[in-house]
Amino acid sequence: MFWHFYQNPRTGEVYNAGGSRFANCSMQEAIILCEKITGNKMNYSYSETNRVGDHIWYISDVGKFKSHYPEWNFKHNLQDTLSQIFEGLTNR
Repeated sequence: MFWHFYQNPRTGEVYNAGGSRFANCSMQEAIILCEKITGNKMNYSYSETNRVGDHIWYISDVGKFKSHYPEWNFKHNLQDTLSQIFEGLTNR
């Protein structure tokens, strides 16, 4: 996304950047996925009470960026991204 903007900047434009519907999940889904990737159980607690200020659900709308840079598209899904993070930290 940043590379496309760098190659052809549009002055004054503001874009959402995020996983959109392509790569998003709940915290519970993320925990399950991280446990699958690492082979380890995570130590966490769950509360039914939302933290003040937290979004109940948020999905980035990348439609404006996609309309300005139609050649751009997602390359990595959520599992790819989390796997790369885990591998990078493991190799450190």
